[in-house]
Amino acid sequence: MKAMDLKLNSFSKVLILVIGLLVLMMLFFSIYNRITVDVIKREIEAANLNKLMFLKNQLEEKFNGISINSIMLANDPEIRELEYKQLSGDPYDRQKLKRSILEQISLQSGITGWWTDITVYSRLTHEVISTTSNTFDFEDAELIGGIKKGWQYDAGASEDQGTFVWHAVAPSDAYEDLASARLIIKTAMGTEDLRSMLDQYKADGHGDPMLYSPQFGLISNHTIDASYASDVRAYLDSIDLEEGQSNLSLQLSDQHYVATYQRLYGLDWYLVDSIPVDQMLSPVTKARHLFYTFTAALLLLSIAAANILYRQLQVPIRELIKNIQGIKRGNYASRIRMEGSGEFVFLFRRFNEMAEEIQTLLERVYEERIRSREALLKQLQSQINPHFLYNCLFFIKNQARLGEEEAVVAMALNLGEYFRYTTRLGKGTTKLQDELDVIVNYLEIQNLRTNRFSYRMDIPESMKGLEIPRLILQPVIENSVIHGIEPRDGHAHISIVGEQDAPVCRIIVSDDGVGIGERELQELQTRLDSADNPDNVSFGLWNVNQRIKLMFGGESGLSVARNPDGGTVVTLTFLVKEDTACSEF
Repeated sequence: MKAMDLKLNSFSKVLILVIGLLVLMMLFFSIYNRITVDVIKREIEAANLNKLMFLKNQLEEKFNGISINSIMLANDPEIRELEYKQLSGDPYDRQKLKRSILEQISLQSGITGWWTDITVYSRLTHEVISTTSNTFDFEDAELIGGIKKGWQYDAGASEDQGTFVWHAVAPSDAYEDLASARLIIKTAMGTEDLRSMLDQYKADGHGDPMLYSPQFGLISNHTIDASYASDVRAYLDSIDLEEGQSNLSLQLSDQHYVATYQRLYGLDWYLVDSIPVDQMLSPVTKARHLFYTFTAALLLLSIAAANILYRQLQVPIRELIKNIQGIKRGNYASRIRMEGSGEFVFLFRRFNEMAEEIQTLLERVYEERIRSREALLKQLQSQINPHFLYNCLFFIKNQARLGEEEAVVAMALNLGEYFRYTTRLGKGTTKLQDELDVIVNYLEIQNLRTNRFSYRMDIPESMKGLEIPRLILQPVIENSVIHGIEPRDGHAHISIVGEQDAPVCRIIVSDDGVGIGERELQELQTRLDSADNPDNVSFGLWNVNQRIKLMFGGESGLSVARNPDGGTVVTLTFLVKEDTACSEF
């Protein structure tokens, strides 16, 4: 906890405070920006709806004016007189009346400001008077197809050739029974004037007005984008335009649109207008991006300033604290390997000098303890070796009586080599090959005495030149024979295998003896890892572990584990230097 408190110094607090303020400011601005965008969208929708309502009223006024004019013509006395003139038989008066009616309907065709084609048809006289030269037989073309009340739309061959048609009949109740109609007034209006009005509406704003019918499609302004019109129609065809609603949200390609629609009274058509919201909100979006950019730049500058303070002050302090904690945990090799600035240079040098002095003193004390332990080990060996020697001599005596000359010779040779190695004074280290040779002597001696086990030795050639402490393997092998194999019934096996994985060398000694319990194994490993062993429990293995750690350091040492096939596995790990034999592979 103290280390964490030290790490969270004033610079970290300042950085957290600055970042917190920036985050709060960005959060506040995001909320403010969202509210602003929503308000602008609502205002845009309301304004667009008002404009669309005005255009809707204009269109309905035009259509109503044309339809009323058609009804008035159907009830005009002069036009209705046409059937009586035909019956009177006076050709001159009849022609004069037809010219007068043509002049009247020609005048009426443009009275609303939109050009219309008006055709008058008298069913009694079969007279046809029209503002267009394209006349036809009403009896076949109109009455058979049926005349409906209200506006109808004839799509024609293309969108440009579509026509809105209104039929007025006299008497007015003849819609239910067209055979009773005496006079039919057909008013046809093309879409050109309608598209021109949509063009004028578009020129006054940002929208793209159009008329939409689920049955006939679109009537658009002249400048609409074809792909956009196709996308809008596909979207409108996929939804139901409900009464009482007027706004839609569209996502076409990479643009977001707000669409407003209104149904035209008396027509099965909708007046639709859409506005690109992203384009309308571009000033707000630019302001938002500028704010975020400024905030990000301010955040980066704050981080850079905090980083400079961190590197100049906090990093050296943390390094000093880390190494002090390392000394506290027993790692007396801790050194500060970084360059400081100002007073930190003095602190780092004094700390390294202090740590070096502490390590030197502790190593001396530790070496003295190891030497005393080795002296105790030699004393124990001097007590054990005579018993071992007596057993071997009795074996030689018994085999000599039985006439087993080869067994006597083998025991004598192995015994001599073994004692010559163990009693040799002088240098405290030896080559791994020499240690392996004496292990072979020991195993042969034990096997001659008991004939209870076999052994296998597989050590890479590159490891055999490794310099190790003398008699480092013999206590491990002796432990396997005495505590693992001798209590077991039947034949057993010992395996000595070498592994190398630069810069680590391992010697693994495994047996299939009686093994060790899980609880005893944990207690043994705890004692081996302890820096002291006052009760001399498992002293041989503890001494081996301490001598390996003293010579090789680092992660070197001895570990004990249970053999999955039964027995015990002892692993000796040596962390070697680059110039040693084990690292040459």
